Parts: sequence; structure tokens; C-alpha cells
Amino acid sequence: MNSQIFNYIVRPSIVRADAETTVAIHPLGENGAFKQGLTYTISIRAVDSAHAFYDALPTTVYECTPNDSGDLVFTHRFEGEQKHVILLKRPDEDMRSPYYEINNHRGRFGENASVTLAVYSLAEDLYGMRCYKGEVHCHTYESDGIQDAVHTVANYRSAGYDFMAITDHFTSYASEKAMRVFGNAPVSMTLMLGEEVHVPTESIHIVHLGGKSSINAYFREHREEAYAAVADIEAELNLPADINANDYAWRIFIARKAKEFGGLSFLTHPFWVWSNVYFMAVPATKQLLREAIHDALDLRDDDMEAAVALWADLRAEGVRIPIVGSTDSHRTNPDNPNLAAKGGYTLVFAPDRSPASIFAAIRDERSLCVSTKSDEFVYGSHRLVKLARFLLDHYYPMYKKLCWGQGTVMSEFPVSETPDDELVNLLAALNKRSEQFAKEFFGY
Repeated sequence: MNSQIFNYIVRPSIVRADAETTVAIHPLGENGAFKQGLTYTISIRAVDSAHAFYDALPTTVYECTPNDSGDLVFTHRFEGEQKHVILLKRPDEDMRSPYYEINNHRGRFGENASVTLAVYSLAEDLYGMRCYKGEVHCHTYESDGIQDAVHTVANYRSAGYDFMAITDHFTSYASEKAMRVFGNAPVSMTLMLGEEVHVPTESIHIVHLGGKSSINAYFREHREEAYAAVADIEAELNLPADINANDYAWRIFIARKAKEFGGLSFLTHPFWVWSNVYFMAVPATKQLLREAIHDALDLRDDDMEAAVALWADLRAEGVRIPIVGSTDSHRTNPDNPNLAAKGGYTLVFAPDRSPASIFAAIRDERSLCVSTKSDEFVYGSHRLVKLARFLLDHYYPMYKKLCWGQGTVMSEFPVSETPDDELVNLLAALNKRSEQFAKEFFGY
């Protein structure tokens, strides 16, 4: 991460490719302020642009003086879809401290003497979309987790999450409680119904996200109809001998129910090691992915190496497999704004954070899995991974910082009564700041 992003904001940092855009560099503190009347040098390099020699990198140079708001403003045509590095050089006359003469033997200005910032130019199909961070697989004490629904959601918001669903085993109760508690809360976070489906037994684990009602509950209330439907599905299957047809039929049934209820189904942790073997038979996993039975593969962090390798192999065969990432967390960490829970998460690129837009992004493969086992490592298409890397370095550190206090306030929301006005107003004020930063960064 470039620490200079806490000293400056580039407005906007997302621009339209192959179009002239006016950009402002705004200092965020006295240490980064520009002096009126002085001329500053701005050099722009496009990261992906071809070049033969490093000593002759294609560079565009602008000379700028601060405007009345103290910003450096320039207009540039950002070619292609790529990252553009902005190198800012201060003039010799810009002494950053009144005690420079005393301290000049220590060097000039520290990191503010030569500043490295960046923007990213997007083609038309992505320009206008925001990036949203989400959790699609986690648990509370309503099943086998540690914390309640309110604190779970609050801690994820502290880490800059824009959408999530609690997916407790056998039930959507906790996710519905979270939606009820925060339904009118002034916070830019989308909460959806979620559950981990174990139908007919816990030998099957499938995540259901965003439907209008619970598949687990449907099964408990309509067992005969469910068994009859699965028998019909199984009768039509023609599977290899190494795949359990009944198990496979139940997975198809669950996927169809998720679609019927208006939600998505995810194939989750097929390579989780249980009783010293993979949780799912590999032939069945491959067949489910090749036939696109589920809407996406959840590259869960703890056992993702095999899943990522299979995903890459099948993509090489031409198999289209949308992906998401998750923690499958059973506890969250309220003390760490960078890591709500151990594990990965999902990034989607969408015009807004409505469930419909999130679902469309996943189905259209505008989603990524980010692993956090060591550092944040992104899985997905080359095009989106590059964009996500830019956002993880330049956008999310500040965005998470601004969301941190919101989670603290949300953790105090009561479960069975209306929160008081002071709590609501405080959350609204904090949320306004993170939304303002996001709109300035993206420019829309």
C-alpha cells in the first residue's frame, strides 16, 4: 500500500478511457499542502503502454499552480484501460517546515518531496461501475458461530464491507434478524437472506444467497414433495459410475429452488478435508462445474489451493465458472479494521449495491475472490485483477478507515426495539463521510 494516499486524494481516481478528463490533486493535510504562486511538476506514465527502453518511458508532463481551493488541476487524455502513475515533484522553493534551515542536513520534505499517486482509466463497459466488497458465507451463534447477528454485521462493516449475508447452518434466521435490525439504518450496506443448505442431510453443504425464503425451511415443511422432485431429477440423469446420482440430484434440486426463490446457489468448500478426505468426490465437483449447476464456485480461503487449481484447469477447457470468495467465519474480530474475519472475500463490479446488481455481476463474471491467508491476493480474470489491485492499494485503505466507526455504532443497535435518534444520527454522519469519499474517488 502507498501511504501517500492518506496525504492526498486524486479526484476522480477512476476516469473514462480514451477521453480527456480534468483531474484535481487535493492535499488532505498541512504536510501535503501546495503553496500559492509556486509551480509544481506533474508527470504521467501509463503502466501498460508498450516501451522498448526504461530510460525512455513515454511520459506526459504538466506544470501546475494551485487553484483557489489549494488543488493542482490538470486535464489529460488517459489512453486505454489501465493504471496511470502520477509523479508529483515539488519546487525547491516549497519548504515544508519553518524549521527547514535547522533540519536541512536530514533531507528535504520526506515522502512529500516526490509523490507517487495514480488513476485508473476504464473502458465503457466498466466505467460507471463501483467496486463492492462482500461476505457470502459466515456464521453466528444461531448455528455454530460465536457472535450474534448484530455484532457480526457490525464488525464486517468496520472492515469496509458493502454487502453480506449470514449463512447459518440449516436456517436463514440470523440473516433475517440482521436485515430486520438494520433495515432502516442509514448505512451503505446491503444485507441479504442467506443460509447454508443441508438438504436432505448435512452431507450436502450449499450456500443459498439472496432468495426470498429459506430452502432449509421449505424442505422441513415439504419433505414429500422434495423427495418426489429429486426422484424425478435422478431418473433423468445419465452420470458416470463414479458419481452418486442421488447426491447429485439433491444438488440440482437445491440450485433450482434457489433460482425459484430469486437467489443464487454457490458450490462451497468442495476440497474441505473432512475425516482425512475431501468433503466432496472430485468427479462430482467437476461435473457440477462443467454443467453450471450452481451460480458460482466459492473459493473458500482455508482450502482454496485445490479449488483454484481446478477452476484454472476447467477454464482452460473453456468451462465458464463465476467465482466468489468467503471466510466461512464463525467469529469476527472487532479490533482489526483490516480483517473482520480470517479468510477471503468477494469483490463485485456493479452499477450499485442492490441484490439484483450484485447477482448480475456474479453471473456475468464481474466478481473476484480475494484471499487473505498471507497478504491480499486476488483471483479472477486478468482485466479485473489489475483493477482490483489498484483499488486495494489506493481506495480500500481509506474507505475501510472511514467505515471503522460505523461498525462501532452499529454494534450498539438493539435487536427488539427502535434505536434512539442519537445512534441513528451518528451512524448517518459517519456513513456520509465514507460515501462522499467513494463518490469523489470514482467520480460517480
